[in-house]
Amino acid sequence: MFSNILDNQEQNNNQKNLPILLFLNNQRKRSIQYVRFKMQTVKIYKTFAQYHVEVNEYGKIWIMEIRYSTLWQFYQKLKKYYSIKLTFPSKLLFGNLCPDNLKKRAIRIQQFLQELGSNYKLINSDECCEFLTKQQHYGTSIIDLTEVEELILDD
Repeated sequence: MFSNILDNQEQNNNQKNLPILLFLNNQRKRSIQYVRFKMQTVKIYKTFAQYHVEVNEYGKIWIMEIRYSTLWQFYQKLKKYYSIKLTFPSKLLFGNLCPDNLKKRAIRIQQFLQELGSNYKLINSDECCEFLTKQQHYGTSIIDLTEVEELILDD
């Protein structure tokens, strides 16, 4: 009887060290990005700045050209409907176009978008899908890896 208990404990320990279980355990710790965002540039105009963000939606890559005020409205909408706890850069009363402030804001916008892209519920919400579709319409398409193209080779 005692040897059966030891055999069971040894078997349980061996199962815990199986490569697939270790892999799955490590995957649980990783942050999954459903949609990836990457800040590219900040373009400064006379009275506002426009952020150029590369968006990768499951293989469809495009550049979102967006102002802070548009992102702020989108953030407020998400906050209202989902009571989210995402970080978003605060509004500035002075120095909106100061290069140091723009750099800090771009970093915080990047963080906000990364948090959004890793939140399955939010990124797949109607509000987010509508927002991204609208921004994609105004943005610049780069590549669509989701469409299959048939190549015809010359004989």
